[in-house]
Amino acid sequence: MLEDLFCPKCKRLKRRCICGGTVKDRNLELLKKRYKDFLRPIFECGDEIVFFEVFEPFNEIPTEPIDFISPPLQEALKKRGIEKLYPFQKKAIELLRDGKNVVITAPTGFGKTEAFAIPMLEKASDGKAIVFYPTKALAKDQMLKIKFYSSAVGLKAVRFDGDSNEEERGAVLSGATDIVLTNPDMVDYHLRNTPAFRSFVREVVFVAIDELHTYTGFFGSNMHYLIKRLSRFADFQIACSSATLSNAKDFAEELFERKFVHVHGEHRKTPLNFVMRECKNIYSAIPQIVKAYPDKKILIFGNSYKTVETINWVLNKAGVRSAVHKAGLTRDVRDNVEREFREGKIKVVVATPTLELGIDIGDVDIVISELVPYAQFLQRIGRAGRRGQESIGVLLLRLDDPISTFYKNKPQDYFLNEAYGYVEKRNEEVMRFQMLSMIAEKPTRPKELDPSVLDYLVSAGYARFGEFLSLTEKGMLALRNFSMRGIGDRVKMICEGREVGERVLPLAIRELYPNALIIHDGRKYRVKELNLERLYAELEPHESEEITDPLYTSIPKIISVEESVNEPVNAFYCTLEIEISVHGFVKRDIFREKKSVYHLDEPVSYRYRTKGFIFSCPYPEYQDYEDFFAGSFHAVEHVLIESTNVLTGGGSREMGGISTPEGDIFVYDATIGGNGLSKLLFRKLRRAFEISIQILEKCDCNRIDGCPKCTYSYQCGNNNKPLNKRGAEEVIRLILNGNKRETNWKRYNETADFRYFP
Repeated sequence: MLEDLFCPKCKRLKRRCICGGTVKDRNLELLKKRYKDFLRPIFECGDEIVFFEVFEPFNEIPTEPIDFISPPLQEALKKRGIEKLYPFQKKAIELLRDGKNVVITAPTGFGKTEAFAIPMLEKASDGKAIVFYPTKALAKDQMLKIKFYSSAVGLKAVRFDGDSNEEERGAVLSGATDIVLTNPDMVDYHLRNTPAFRSFVREVVFVAIDELHTYTGFFGSNMHYLIKRLSRFADFQIACSSATLSNAKDFAEELFERKFVHVHGEHRKTPLNFVMRECKNIYSAIPQIVKAYPDKKILIFGNSYKTVETINWVLNKAGVRSAVHKAGLTRDVRDNVEREFREGKIKVVVATPTLELGIDIGDVDIVISELVPYAQFLQRIGRAGRRGQESIGVLLLRLDDPISTFYKNKPQDYFLNEAYGYVEKRNEEVMRFQMLSMIAEKPTRPKELDPSVLDYLVSAGYARFGEFLSLTEKGMLALRNFSMRGIGDRVKMICEGREVGERVLPLAIRELYPNALIIHDGRKYRVKELNLERLYAELEPHESEEITDPLYTSIPKIISVEESVNEPVNAFYCTLEIEISVHGFVKRDIFREKKSVYHLDEPVSYRYRTKGFIFSCPYPEYQDYEDFFAGSFHAVEHVLIESTNVLTGGGSREMGGISTPEGDIFVYDATIGGNGLSKLLFRKLRRAFEISIQILEKCDCNRIDGCPKCTYSYQCGNNNKPLNKRGAEEVIRLILNGNKRETNWKRYNETADFRYFP
């Protein structure tokens, strides 16, 4: 009934009732639980503080004597102020000494490096060792520590990357060094092109891989094959480390196809003031927090390039001097941001996950983060409190976001949240380049390679058959253009005759369509023209408080089926071809969310292959609403993909979905060849449906189509139409109660004539 929506006392909507005091009053009452005056500005606001807790230090003191380590390394540890080790460090050292492959998880700043470095130095006396870091900056940051320990036992360690000097490169290629600190890109290039480096690799007995959680998606697929390529030259042991992975052992075993032992340490050095704040608008909330702490060093994490750029633009507009740190900036720019933040010349940095890694940026007082899994948030907050001061971690929930709503209703569940690593090893685009590399590096017989990929390489003119395979000129040219970090054509962004950036396809088509409004490197632009034939977008400066989101359709075609499950639905994991067409866009105000819809004169389209799965929903009982079935299935698709964020922390941004009025739902990786996210969801479908029904049932919107807190999606290409929350609830209940339909995937072997809702 209508009267059930309103408070009988104050006559306001129940969700806006003030009978119990204003939101600010309730926030300050919550603060009294553990009152600390320096937290008051965060609580003194119109946004609701959903949860507040002070997490005290625990297991902060190392307890294990170091007398089981060689005297030279004992002395080196003591010179660095290390008199004892943590139990997880001792256990990892002993297992690695015993020849086991080990994956180590522990919080930032508790000595994961020492846990693998000590046994590595012992092993390197009889061979060579390689330490992989995901970025040059991190290798540079860790270089002095590894060099110090190496010199203590008479070994030489050098950094080997694009910034190495001639002496460092010479030490590696002549075999004069014992330990190499490097990144996957450098090893990929020199293993394929430099015989002297292959000679070095033949002596490798130990490989360490730091920040294992970064090797997901496309990058992880390449790392999987890079380790395979190294294994063709040497037999070596592997140690991995990470601060965040919930499935560390399973992920390491899937990524490297070896058995691993997992060693875990749980510690905290300083008190953590944890605040979960639900924001009406994060672009208003963040400046309010930052301006309340003008003398504090603040690190703000966004989960996407677009969010980071928008936050920085809003802060600058509010008079706050802030800087962006993200992939894609030149090394000089990032170095300058890190240095100025470390020295206190810049007090505020807005970053993508690039600064989650262990790069030295000095002391941080406050960390503000978009919603990510708890383990990942702990790594972000691990950047703060390193002087021993209390740290503040603010986790921002969006008012109009399904997963934020889920945690608002069940905040304690946030601490049970898990961050999973994921990888798609059967990414055909990756396999093609990696197998060309194998042919280039070492005599390779046809039987050593995947038959279907090899057939493609030969028929497409990249390789030739023989007793040993050989590369054609076309194959060698393809390898010169290969990158470990991403694949796909890149669209150059041109403004006033100057290149200001680039975007990779297929992402580019959803960001650089005509009349799109974007923020790049702190500046606002409007896209005048997108030319996919010549791969450029013409931009012009454009000042406004508006941004745009694309309207698009996605049409699927199933190329092949790889595996299937029959619980909780009849689902098939496939290789897909997706054709995406942008036909319009929504323009909205950054602060007020006012929206207008526009249509393009001509749609822009792009086609690519990826991985994904299909299943058919059971039909709900018909209800007399317009587009009832289409809206029900479309809403199921939305909430199912959003539920992935609980499993992966923002994974929905790298996925796409398609539903049909007949109840077929596709979920796919929004990257060329696949990134492993849809496979992770495919394997956890029951849990995803359980989360989905809780999101729908707990939302109090009482709207037929739902709302941004339950059925709407920022990624929707059809402006969140049609949607039917009631029908979606019934569909998911039917699935969880064991009702299912047989999925006729063969109808999509060719492009089928349906209405598709992305």
